[in-house]
Amino acid sequence: MGSDLFALSALAQELNAALSGARIDKIQQPETDELRFFMRSGGKNVCLVASCNANVPRLHLTDSRKQSPMTAPNLCMLLRKYLINASVDSIGVYNSDRIIYIKINAKTEMRDDASFYLFVEIMNRYSNIVFTDENLIILDAVKHLPLDSAREHIVVRGIKYSPVTQPKISYLNDYFSVFDSYNGNNLRKFILDNISGFSGATVTELLTRTSIDANELSADMLERLQNEIESFRNHSDLTPCIINGNVYPTVYRSLAEGADILKFNTMSEAYDALNTNIDSEIRNKARLKGLANQAKRLHARVEKNIQIDLEHLKECEAMDRFRIFGELIVSNIYKLNRGDTELECTNYYDNAIVKIPLDAKLSPSKNSAAYYNKYNKLKRTKEFVEKKLIDDKNLLSYVCSIEDEIASLPYGASIKPIEDELSALGGGIKKSSKNKVRKEQAEPPYVYLVDGFYIYRGKNNLQNEEITFKLASSCDIWMHLKNDHGAHTVIITEGRDVPDKVIKIASEITASTKQASSNVDYTSRRNVKRQPNGHPGQVIYENYKTVLATPDSHSEYLIKS
Repeated sequence: MGSDLFALSALAQELNAALSGARIDKIQQPETDELRFFMRSGGKNVCLVASCNANVPRLHLTDSRKQSPMTAPNLCMLLRKYLINASVDSIGVYNSDRIIYIKINAKTEMRDDASFYLFVEIMNRYSNIVFTDENLIILDAVKHLPLDSAREHIVVRGIKYSPVTQPKISYLNDYFSVFDSYNGNNLRKFILDNISGFSGATVTELLTRTSIDANELSADMLERLQNEIESFRNHSDLTPCIINGNVYPTVYRSLAEGADILKFNTMSEAYDALNTNIDSEIRNKARLKGLANQAKRLHARVEKNIQIDLEHLKECEAMDRFRIFGELIVSNIYKLNRGDTELECTNYYDNAIVKIPLDAKLSPSKNSAAYYNKYNKLKRTKEFVEKKLIDDKNLLSYVCSIEDEIASLPYGASIKPIEDELSALGGGIKKSSKNKVRKEQAEPPYVYLVDGFYIYRGKNNLQNEEITFKLASSCDIWMHLKNDHGAHTVIITEGRDVPDKVIKIASEITASTKQASSNVDYTSRRNVKRQPNGHPGQVIYENYKTVLATPDSHSEYLIKS
């Protein structure tokens, strides 16, 4: 979200007109740095989202929805205590800075009138949301900033809210005297250095609209500039739009040429269109980062075990040599005496002369037995390691499938099944359930309805196991990416013949996590077996056909859960 005060001022004015008198019915805190207020305004339900995420700080109305956590955070509980059934009094810019306040009229526990303020500071990585009483005493905040000699802005419960004072004059205040000190240098830089509230793009637009060169300013030019700033301050020409990935209250002529311009009816619609998807992507990446790191460490550990297995197998290559040594010692035992350190004889397998080291402390027969023991030990080791190598390779394949799950997991999908998988493999961190209020319900698989046929696609390995071996019957059609990790897909046939169209759509759904066309195998469910000693979702199958499928999630057929 842009930090230009011109845009935020227009947004605050719009929200004030739309929400003044609105009643707060519900409050959620779906993220640690995001609040959502569900209100009744003008006869309809609206949702106001306030976020102080460093990458996407924002405040606007939204149509998007998020799931609440199982346990409401302390700030959310406090807001519910004071603000449920309260009404919005006014919304505006605070301190002529990038801070939007929301004044809320409520009732105390004793039914006395009371006012509260919510300050949404939209300052990129310095963004915050602060809740105060009518005297601006801080009750709580998303980010607490303790007393620090190097910090001017302190946010701690019980002290008065006091934002950082801007050294520059805001364009919302009396800024005209600033131009008295203009010495004829770069005008654009002078405005940015001395007047707060404008971004570089806005200053460029002001100079473009007034046809002023960036290095000169006559009395006539100054008057035109002041008139244009007044026009900006009064929001006389609002046309909310998105240009080059930024929201502007009006179409900027300096940016419009050759640019894609998306126009909206309100500032909230523009911010919602720009930020909701960006916010989802950023948060999804952040929440999956820990899982991805766990899977990466587990992947490295399994690869290391496979390398160790291969080294052990290489050591076992010498076992037949030890067996032959044992045999040759027995065959030539008549030549040996106790105390000999070497036997030189002919290897009757290849007629080559060999020299066999002997332990002088052992008798000839015990030297032979020692070589046989080495042979038998390596033989047992080889049998064990060969089996372990197969298991480790299966595990590596399973871990790779988990990594694919993480990479393709959409925002809002539960990460608990993947956490459970990693925890079962020893690669995750078991979380304490001490403070858990309710058990999280298992997510259902994706369900599609295509021409009367239900199609199920798993979201993770555990769901793949479920739909393949519990939900599907033997006559149903089963699908999977050929020689690749991916979801299991099942077409429920109920004994009917499946049309080619349904096969095609189901194969495209199966390939939907890939970027390019992929081969998809399909067969009757009866031909699919669990892989011996495999992990959830690992199968073997036969008597299959293959189709080339173009990735397509086919959301038009998806049944909303």
